[in-house]
Amino acid sequence: MKAQPVAVPTAAPSARWATTLAATAVSTYALDALAATAGILLVGSHALRGLDHGLLLGFLAASYGLWALGLRINLRANWALLEQTGTSTNALSKAAYDVVGRRAPGTRVQRIAAAAGYVATELAKEAPYYAGAFGATMLTDSVSANDALIFLAGANLGAAAYEYGLARLTRSFLRLRLRRAQPR
Repeated sequence: MKAQPVAVPTAAPSARWATTLAATAVSTYALDALAATAGILLVGSHALRGLDHGLLLGFLAASYGLWALGLRINLRANWALLEQTGTSTNALSKAAYDVVGRRAPGTRVQRIAAAAGYVATELAKEAPYYAGAFGATMLTDSVSANDALIFLAGANLGAAAYEYGLARLTRSFLRLRLRRAQPR
């Protein structure tokens, strides 16, 4: 069942942007901290040590599938946040939402633009992980290509958990906001 936008007072555009920028900074830091920690812990646990390189590539691919699932759930929550408050946890998503919304507010095109902005940001965040993981394999003999794959898979699992958790937090925030706005 589609949630209907609720007439809840929203902040001025500058306040919505300030909130979005702050949320983007906090969520970026939290995502990176959780993902990197999960990757390091998975490598450090040695749970996957000794697995065939091909199996590790398959595990990495599966971890991307879980990350995509978590991201999909969070994209829905982000859309609800944008629709109900005009804010987002991703500045590029809000920018795309605002730009397209000037021409076609509340449309599928606006939703796709907001999601594309969000996903583009998340994909760009992948580059440092790959650079770090495979850069480490080139700089030291103590980190193997398999260790890099395990780290990346662990980071993806952490990112999947983060995306799902952020979606739940966003939905909880919206429910609380709605309850506070309803007359008693």
